[in-house]
Amino acid sequence: MNAYKITHFVSVSEYEPFQTRFGGQPDWLTSPEWPVSAAWDDRPMKFIGQVRLDEWHEDVNSIRMAYIFLTQPEDRQDTFFDPDIIYPYEGENAVIIQAEGNIPSCISIREHVTGPTTDEQSIWIPQVKQVTEGHTSSFEEIDIDKFGGIPACIQGSPIEEHDYLLLQLHTNWLPFYINAGGAPTMFVYLKETKHEGYIIVEDT
Repeated sequence: MNAYKITHFVSVSEYEPFQTRFGGQPDWLTSPEWPVSAAWDDRPMKFIGQVRLDEWHEDVNSIRMAYIFLTQPEDRQDTFFDPDIIYPYEGENAVIIQAEGNIPSCISIREHVTGPTTDEQSIWIPQVKQVTEGHTSSFEEIDIDKFGGIPACIQGSPIEEHDYLLLQLHTNWLPFYINAGGAPTMFVYLKETKHEGYIIVEDT
């Protein structure tokens, strides 16, 4: 199975729209669908980044974007934290797919074009290297920041058989700020049709 190891991130001031990146504001393909936390008085979730699915999946033959959001503190000094961000269907994280995406019933959205973001100042472009993963791969080989491949789960998170790993990130070791727990790994999954996604965070 092919995976794309993220070797590092490059900060850029100019970039093409509709590319895989972190920080800044979403490049909406259709009308804005900004997720909010219903439990926190419609607090807008923080935009983490976007992944262009047709870059990573050969069976997606037209442009389709996955926008990743988490309920987050305002900045590093803010002590706010919602532990429900680790669960896929508690309404505190969201994967918004455009175009022709499905929004889970647990997610509330608003038509905000812009909102809070993981990095106001910089856009971060992941640099990747293709690697091969299989049943003989060690845990250390799959426990990397990457697109695709075999998820390095340690807590037996409930994943349906035909779901795909889109993104795996160790969020404490990034050049942009995500507060996902003490020692977390964030897994972003796509449903089989690639019209819906969800997030699970495992925190050791």
